[in-house]
Amino acid sequence: MYPLRALLRYVEATGLVLDRGNPGTLPIDVPRDDGTVVSKSFAECGVDEVERATKAKKAPLPVRVPVPDRARLLFFEDSLLRNFNGVAPVRLSSRTQDGKTLLSVQDVPVSEVARLLKALQEGMSAEPTLAAK
Repeated sequence: MYPLRALLRYVEATGLVLDRGNPGTLPIDVPRDDGTVVSKSFAECGVDEVERATKAKKAPLPVRVPVPDRARLLFFEDSLLRNFNGVAPVRLSSRTQDGKTLLSVQDVPVSEVARLLKALQEGMSAEPTLAAK
């Protein structure tokens, strides 16, 4: 019963059509731990594999932060760590929405806003270099 229930959830997530005669031939895209995907027939899959495949089909693909933005975020993070070390546990997070990289800075004490502005300015003026320090 469990395998068929898992199969029905997979079919619902993918929009595939079940063959009334033999569902065992239905291809299942099973994700592996290394990120690759292997196609197996339903008959070859365990319930856990079908459930992982269903979860992978339902999950939206992560939107990656563009490389130039990632570099700038590293500069911000480094600057915040240097400026707030021993002062406050300031946190930096980012995400992508509508093609734009959004930045969130959290846990900055109001009394340290001037320090935050200085840290952000340092992060903006940092330039990437391949030279050894």
